[in-house]
Amino acid sequence: MDGIKVKVMRPIFKPEVAESFVLYPPYRIYHLRLFYKRLGMKDRVFDYYAYIDLYRLGAERGDDFIDLEEWEVDEKNVMKPLVTEEEARMKAFESAITWGNSRVISWWLPRIEIVREELAYKVFWVYEENGKKLIMDSLDGKSYELTGGEKMRELSVQIISKRGRSPQILETVSTSADSTFSTCLKMSATSSKE
Repeated sequence: MDGIKVKVMRPIFKPEVAESFVLYPPYRIYHLRLFYKRLGMKDRVFDYYAYIDLYRLGAERGDDFIDLEEWEVDEKNVMKPLVTEEEARMKAFESAITWGNSRVISWWLPRIEIVREELAYKVFWVYEENGKKLIMDSLDGKSYELTGGEKMRELSVQIISKRGRSPQILETVSTSADSTFSTCLKMSATSSKE
């Protein structure tokens, strides 16, 4: 086994018997501090937690920095990012500024300090129940039936299209995400049988 050490978001949910897992998608997580200058008023400082999906370049705001664990995993269970570190950082800044500007009036853009930055993966458990192959999201506990590549492609397109990507990027990202995800699942299932 070619083991590599990666950080994962600590799983909250797990099926009773998991055959294997896939680390999908990679996230770049930021704790940002925004410093706002204001005319005639006290300056303001905000903490902002950004979760940037490195497949669809989506940004989500968190309440805190999620707990992370370090796992040693087979390299074939790890999906590679499609978004560069610089693109992710710019998306985090954009998200933080939009959020901060809705809370304070200032003539200037905030100064942004990166307090903490991590690359982490979300765990999806692969298991079987009632003769069906399922995959479970370890953070929300939702399960989805695995019925082949076309179903995964539809799911990828739905997720990515909600983020307002252009059709060309949508097609490229969803096709790439689908093939990578399917490959990881096949390799993961093969290694769990050995």
